[in-house]
Amino acid sequence: MVGFSEDGNNSTSQKRQRTSRDTKGKKKRTATLHDLDAIECPLCFDPLTIPIFQCDNGHIACFTCLHKLKQKCATCSLKTRSRNRALERVLELLRVPCPNVELGCSEIISFSETSTHLEICAFTQRACPFSSCDFVCFNKDLYEHSIAKHCESSYMFECGKPVFIYPMSGKRVILKEQTTEGEGEIVIVECFDTPQGRIFYASCIGPGEEELSYTFKLFSSCSDRLWFESDLNRVRQVSNELPDEHFMLIPSCMCPDYKFYICINRQTEEDDE
Repeated sequence: MVGFSEDGNNSTSQKRQRTSRDTKGKKKRTATLHDLDAIECPLCFDPLTIPIFQCDNGHIACFTCLHKLKQKCATCSLKTRSRNRALERVLELLRVPCPNVELGCSEIISFSETSTHLEICAFTQRACPFSSCDFVCFNKDLYEHSIAKHCESSYMFECGKPVFIYPMSGKRVILKEQTTEGEGEIVIVECFDTPQGRIFYASCIGPGEEELSYTFKLFSSCSDRLWFESDLNRVRQVSNELPDEHFMLIPSCMCPDYKFYICINRQTEEDDE
């Protein structure tokens, strides 16, 4: 039922106008949350991210736990189907220091984006991605460690510009992006001999978010040319195993007399189209 005032105006509309006027000019208020455990998933204890779901009794679960439990509440067994919009709004507005603040990071980030930030934070300590190595370091130190312990040769590169490299079977080549901003990308090229020919494979071990692609070009002594283009995978671990995708196969008849270069590019929205 809609109420009207004596002069015929909609009273509901007037209330909304008064509410709008009352809120104008008010200063934004801030608050302090002393215990971030309060906004962790009570099941997996990871930071809550949007969307957040709840059952009819108000028990919440993160999106990952929701699917593991097949939408059944772990506390009362009711169906967990409703969104907790109020808590989602809190997470959208909540800003916290990076967990690496004591290591030197001064970033203030959205609480719900903490995990994503830690993946790219220069102050996150990372285990060496090469198999059988337990070395731990900052990302900025990973290049020097990789050259010293895990790669036979290294090169600098600029995106969009080809670099001639000389990968040998069973050996690794490391490429470091030459940039004045940030730490730059780190790319590993591996080479494997198989009965069918020689396989070349590139991967990125940097923690960045940008999508990269790469091009291999090979020129043989008899003027044959091969061209291969693919996405550049970001990997957490570099093993000695043959890749199962995104690699270039060179026929045995073209090995080993060839010249070889790689060109690394950042993908743009135009490239995706």
